[in-house]
Amino acid sequence: MQPDQTPHILTYDERRAANAAFAGHPFDPSWSKAARAVYEGILNARGLPEPAAPQTEQPEHPEAGASEPETGASPAPPAFSSEQTGQAPEFPVTSPQPHTLSREEAIQAGALIDVTPIAHKMGLRLPVSFSRPLWEIGITATHNVPEEEYERRVRDVLMAFRLKLAAARVASPLIEFPALLAFPPDPIPQACVLFAVAHQETNAPTALTILLPGEVSSTSIPFSVGE
Repeated sequence: MQPDQTPHILTYDERRAANAAFAGHPFDPSWSKAARAVYEGILNARGLPEPAAPQTEQPEHPEAGASEPETGASPAPPAFSSEQTGQAPEFPVTSPQPHTLSREEAIQAGALIDVTPIAHKMGLRLPVSFSRPLWEIGITATHNVPEEEYERRVRDVLMAFRLKLAAARVASPLIEFPALLAFPPDPIPQACVLFAVAHQETNAPTALTILLPGEVSSTSIPFSVGE
Protein backbone atom coordinates (compact mmCIF):
# COMPACT_ATOMS: atom_id res chain seq x y z
CA MET A 1 0.00 0.00 0.00
CA GLN A 2 1.19 3.54 -0.72
CA PRO A 3 -0.99 5.94 1.34
CA ASP A 4 1.09 8.97 0.36
CA GLN A 5 0.92 8.28 -3.41
CA THR A 6 0.14 11.45 -5.37
CA PRO A 7 -2.65 11.15 -7.97
CA HIS A 8 -1.58 11.56 -11.56
CA ILE A 9 -3.68 13.00 -14.37
CA LEU A 10 -3.66 10.81 -17.46
CA THR A 11 -2.10 12.29 -20.57
CA TYR A 12 -3.86 12.15 -23.94
CA ASP A 13 -1.80 9.10 -25.00
CA GLU A 14 -2.48 7.33 -21.70
CA ARG A 15 -6.22 7.87 -22.04
CA ARG A 16 -6.15 6.47 -25.59
CA ALA A 17 -4.11 3.47 -24.39
CA ALA A 18 -6.59 2.78 -21.55
CA ASN A 19 -9.55 2.92 -23.93
CA ALA A 20 -7.76 0.62 -26.41
CA ALA A 21 -6.99 -1.93 -23.66
CA PHE A 22 -10.62 -2.08 -22.52
CA ALA A 23 -11.90 -2.27 -26.12
CA GLY A 24 -9.49 -5.09 -27.04
CA HIS A 25 -7.66 -3.03 -29.67
CA PRO A 26 -3.91 -3.37 -30.31
CA PHE A 27 -1.45 -0.84 -28.90
CA ASP A 28 -0.34 1.98 -31.20
CA PRO A 29 3.51 2.10 -31.34
CA SER A 30 3.38 5.88 -31.74
CA TRP A 31 2.06 6.28 -28.18
CA SER A 32 4.40 7.08 -25.28
CA LYS A 33 6.17 4.67 -22.89
CA ALA A 34 3.84 5.78 -20.10
CA ALA A 35 0.88 4.88 -22.32
CA ARG A 36 2.44 1.44 -22.89
CA ALA A 37 2.63 0.94 -19.09
CA VAL A 38 -1.05 1.90 -18.73
CA TYR A 39 -2.06 -0.42 -21.60
CA GLU A 40 -0.14 -3.43 -20.26
CA GLY A 41 -1.30 -2.78 -16.70
CA ILE A 42 -4.98 -2.94 -17.65
CA LEU A 43 -4.47 -6.13 -19.70
CA ASN A 44 -2.60 -7.73 -16.78
CA ALA A 45 -5.32 -6.73 -14.31
CA ARG A 46 -7.97 -8.32 -16.55
CA GLY A 47 -5.87 -11.42 -17.28
CA LEU A 48 -5.91 -10.86 -21.03
CA PRO A 49 -3.13 -11.21 -23.61
CA GLU A 50 -2.23 -8.30 -25.83
CA PRO A 51 -4.33 -8.33 -29.04
CA ALA A 52 -2.38 -9.00 -32.19
CA ALA A 53 -1.96 -6.08 -34.56
CA PRO A 54 -3.88 -6.53 -37.82
CA GLN A 55 -1.81 -7.81 -40.72
CA THR A 56 -1.38 -5.36 -43.59
CA GLU A 57 -1.77 -6.96 -46.98
CA GLN A 58 1.03 -6.20 -49.40
CA PRO A 59 -0.05 -5.21 -52.92
CA GLU A 60 0.63 -7.86 -55.49
CA HIS A 61 3.27 -7.07 -58.10
CA PRO A 62 1.83 -6.92 -61.60
CA GLU A 63 2.87 -9.75 -63.83
CA ALA A 64 5.31 -9.04 -66.62
CA GLY A 65 3.59 -7.92 -69.76
CA ALA A 66 0.41 -6.90 -67.97
CA SER A 67 -1.25 -4.03 -69.67
CA GLU A 68 -1.19 -0.62 -68.00
CA PRO A 69 -4.50 1.14 -67.44
CA GLU A 70 -5.62 3.06 -70.45
CA THR A 71 -5.16 6.82 -70.47
CA GLY A 72 -8.39 8.62 -69.88
CA ALA A 73 -10.04 5.67 -68.16
CA SER A 74 -12.86 6.47 -65.76
CA PRO A 75 -11.57 7.27 -62.28
CA ALA A 76 -12.36 4.94 -59.41
CA PRO A 77 -15.47 5.83 -57.44
CA PRO A 78 -14.76 7.90 -54.32
CA ALA A 79 -14.53 6.13 -50.97
CA PHE A 80 -17.04 7.12 -48.31
CA SER A 81 -16.80 6.79 -44.55
CA SER A 82 -19.22 4.69 -42.53
CA GLU A 83 -21.00 7.88 -41.42
CA GLN A 84 -21.68 8.81 -45.06
CA THR A 85 -22.85 5.36 -46.15
CA GLY A 86 -24.78 4.54 -42.99
CA GLN A 87 -23.07 1.14 -42.81
CA ALA A 88 -21.38 -0.19 -39.67
CA PRO A 89 -17.60 0.35 -39.71
CA GLU A 90 -15.44 -2.71 -40.22
CA PHE A 91 -12.78 -3.45 -37.61
CA PRO A 92 -9.73 -5.73 -38.02
CA VAL A 93 -10.34 -9.29 -36.92
CA THR A 94 -7.80 -10.58 -34.43
CA SER A 95 -6.90 -14.19 -33.78
CA PRO A 96 -8.96 -16.00 -31.11
CA GLN A 97 -7.72 -15.31 -27.59
CA PRO A 98 -6.92 -18.15 -25.16
CA HIS A 99 -9.54 -18.95 -22.52
CA THR A 100 -9.50 -16.63 -19.50
CA LEU A 101 -11.37 -17.05 -16.23
CA SER A 102 -14.84 -15.58 -16.02
CA ARG A 103 -15.85 -13.69 -12.89
CA GLU A 104 -17.64 -16.75 -11.49
CA GLU A 105 -14.64 -18.99 -12.21
CA ALA A 106 -12.28 -16.48 -10.58
CA ILE A 107 -14.50 -16.40 -7.48
CA GLN A 108 -14.58 -20.20 -7.32
CA ALA A 109 -10.79 -20.29 -7.71
CA GLY A 110 -10.36 -17.78 -4.88
CA ALA A 111 -8.84 -15.05 -7.07
CA LEU A 112 -11.84 -12.76 -6.43
CA ILE A 113 -13.99 -12.26 -3.33
CA ASP A 114 -17.67 -11.61 -4.08
CA VAL A 115 -19.08 -8.70 -2.04
CA THR A 116 -22.23 -8.20 -4.13
CA PRO A 117 -24.72 -8.63 -1.21
CA ILE A 118 -22.96 -5.85 0.74
CA ALA A 119 -22.73 -3.69 -2.40
CA HIS A 120 -26.48 -4.00 -2.98
CA LYS A 121 -27.12 -2.75 0.58
CA MET A 122 -24.91 0.25 -0.29
CA GLY A 123 -26.96 1.06 -3.39
CA LEU A 124 -24.53 -0.42 -5.96
CA ARG A 125 -26.89 -2.49 -8.14
CA LEU A 126 -24.28 -4.54 -9.97
CA PRO A 127 -21.95 -7.48 -9.22
CA VAL A 128 -18.96 -6.29 -7.16
CA SER A 129 -15.85 -8.22 -6.17
CA PHE A 130 -12.52 -7.51 -4.45
CA SER A 131 -9.24 -8.95 -5.68
CA ARG A 132 -7.62 -11.52 -3.39
CA PRO A 133 -4.59 -9.24 -2.62
CA LEU A 134 -6.90 -6.34 -1.69
CA TRP A 135 -8.98 -8.65 0.50
CA GLU A 136 -5.95 -10.03 2.31
CA ILE A 137 -4.21 -6.66 2.80
CA GLY A 138 -7.04 -4.14 2.97
CA ILE A 139 -9.90 -6.11 4.54
CA THR A 140 -8.33 -8.78 6.75
CA ALA A 141 -5.15 -6.66 7.34
CA THR A 142 -3.16 -9.88 6.91
CA HIS A 143 -5.59 -11.62 9.29
CA ASN A 144 -5.00 -9.10 12.09
CA VAL A 145 -8.64 -7.93 12.00
CA PRO A 146 -11.45 -9.99 13.61
CA GLU A 147 -13.72 -11.64 11.04
CA GLU A 148 -16.75 -9.75 12.35
CA GLU A 149 -15.04 -6.53 11.24
CA TYR A 150 -14.69 -7.60 7.59
CA GLU A 151 -18.12 -6.36 6.46
CA ARG A 152 -17.60 -2.93 8.05
CA ARG A 153 -14.26 -2.53 6.25
CA VAL A 154 -15.86 -3.59 2.95
CA ARG A 155 -18.55 -0.95 3.53
CA ASP A 156 -15.87 1.68 4.16
CA VAL A 157 -14.22 0.88 0.82
CA LEU A 158 -17.50 0.86 -1.09
CA MET A 159 -18.60 4.15 0.48
CA ALA A 160 -15.29 5.74 -0.54
CA PHE A 161 -15.87 4.51 -4.09
CA ARG A 162 -19.42 5.89 -4.17
CA LEU A 163 -18.20 9.31 -3.00
CA LYS A 164 -15.57 9.36 -5.76
CA LEU A 165 -18.13 8.24 -8.33
CA ALA A 166 -20.56 10.98 -7.28
CA ALA A 167 -17.84 13.63 -7.67
CA ALA A 168 -16.66 12.42 -11.11
CA ARG A 169 -17.65 14.61 -14.05
CA VAL A 170 -17.10 11.88 -16.68
CA ALA A 171 -17.83 8.16 -16.47
CA SER A 172 -14.77 5.95 -16.90
CA PRO A 173 -14.14 2.18 -16.89
CA LEU A 174 -11.18 2.74 -14.52
CA ILE A 175 -11.53 4.90 -11.38
CA GLU A 176 -8.89 5.71 -8.79
CA PHE A 177 -10.15 6.55 -5.30
CA PRO A 178 -8.77 6.81 -1.74
CA ALA A 179 -10.19 4.77 1.14
CA LEU A 180 -9.47 5.18 4.87
CA LEU A 181 -8.48 1.90 6.53
CA ALA A 182 -6.79 1.16 9.84
CA PHE A 183 -4.13 -1.55 10.09
CA PRO A 184 -3.65 -3.04 13.58
CA PRO A 185 -1.90 -2.51 15.86
CA ASP A 186 -2.03 1.10 14.60
CA PRO A 187 -5.58 2.37 15.29
CA ILE A 188 -5.21 5.48 13.09
CA PRO A 189 -6.80 5.02 9.60
CA GLN A 190 -4.54 5.50 6.58
CA ALA A 191 -5.54 6.85 3.16
CA CYS A 192 -5.04 3.94 0.75
CA VAL A 193 -5.22 4.37 -3.02
CA LEU A 194 -7.45 1.77 -4.68
CA PHE A 195 -8.84 1.21 -8.17
CA ALA A 196 -12.22 0.12 -9.48
CA VAL A 197 -12.41 -1.54 -12.91
CA ALA A 198 -15.76 -1.84 -14.70
CA HIS A 199 -16.02 -4.73 -17.16
CA GLN A 200 -18.64 -6.77 -18.99
CA GLU A 201 -19.64 -10.29 -18.05
CA THR A 202 -21.74 -12.88 -19.85
CA ASN A 203 -24.52 -12.70 -17.25
CA ALA A 204 -24.30 -8.97 -16.43
CA PRO A 205 -23.93 -5.83 -18.58
CA THR A 206 -21.43 -4.39 -16.07
CA ALA A 207 -19.48 -5.83 -13.16
CA LEU A 208 -17.06 -4.05 -10.85
CA THR A 209 -13.72 -5.29 -9.52
CA ILE A 210 -11.82 -3.32 -6.87
CA LEU A 211 -8.10 -3.93 -6.58
CA LEU A 212 -4.72 -2.58 -5.47
CA PRO A 213 -2.59 -0.16 -7.55
CA GLY A 214 0.10 -2.77 -8.22
CA GLU A 215 -2.50 -5.03 -9.82
CA VAL A 216 -3.37 -2.36 -12.40
CA SER A 217 0.13 -1.43 -13.55
CA SER A 218 3.51 -2.84 -12.64
CA THR A 219 4.87 0.70 -12.73
CA SER A 220 2.18 1.90 -10.29
CA ILE A 221 1.02 4.70 -12.60
CA PRO A 222 -2.28 5.87 -11.05
CA PHE A 223 -5.33 6.79 -13.07
CA SER A 224 -7.70 9.67 -12.57
CA VAL A 225 -11.26 10.13 -13.82
CA GLY A 226 -13.11 13.23 -14.84
CA GLU A 227 -9.97 15.37 -15.14
